[in-house]
Parts: sequence; C-alpha cells; structure tokens
Amino acid sequence: MFDIELFKDHNDIVLDAGIYIKYFGPKKNELKRTLREHLFSEKSDTTLHGHYLLKSEIYYIMCRKIGKDKAEKILDEIKEFINFINGEFLYHIASQIKCRFPIALSDCFSISLSHFKNCPVIFLKEKELNEKIIKKINEEFNTKIYIVS
Repeated sequence: MFDIELFKDHNDIVLDAGIYIKYFGPKKNELKRTLREHLFSEKSDTTLHGHYLLKSEIYYIMCRKIGKDKAEKILDEIKEFINFINGEFLYHIASQIKCRFPIALSDCFSISLSHFKNCPVIFLKEKELNEKIIKKINEEFNTKIYIVS
C-alpha cells in the first residue's frame, strides 16, 4: 500500500527502481493508480529525484522484460517527471552505506540521494532492506526510508 499522506509535507521524493518497474509493468495495481494520480501528473507539486544508476537499472530490467525499444520509450517518458542528479555528489554516502550494510549499490545511491535532498526514499518490500537495517540507516545517515507494497 502506498500512503500518499506520508509525503504531503515533502516537495521532493526519491523512488527506487522497483517502484518504477512495477509502475511500468502490465498489471493494474493500487501503486500504479496512486503514482499516476499524485506524482506522475502535471498537477503534482512534488519533484521526483533519481540518479543515473537508477536510470540504468530501470532500462536494463525493462529491456529484459519488454525489449530495447519499449525500454527506451519508458526512459523518454520518465525524464519529464524525474530530476536526475549526477552521482558525483552521491558516491561518498552511498559508499559508506554499502560498506556497512549488505544491500544493493543502486539502493545505496537512492538512499544517498534522499540524504542529499533531505527527502523520503520509497522502496518496494525487499528482503535485503529489513526493518533492522532500515532503522540503522535512518539513524546513522539521517534518512527517511519507507517501504510500500
């Protein structure tokens, strides 16, 4: 479930690749409806931030699922909604997170970006991002990690 009320106080949000993959998937779901209505809309006041590793992750996963041409079309669609940030500002915190916790490097960059922008980062439920790890990262790196289903 994606509780949009959690993010009403934030003008900036980072969404992890899993969110975008589910959004562009073929199945209709509550997450897709909520994102389309509240974040992927010209009426939205929220700025979505991403990093280039995220862009690569979205591309290669969608390329495997639906082919290169459709994956490239998706990247064209998202660039109007996502402010992509250069990784030069993100690598140090991302590296510290990766050093301490056994999570994917792309996830570390998403968390680092949320730290840099002082905004929430939203993930789909992942085995590696359990409550204990999330709590430690939030405390040590002053982040706001949320998990949605």
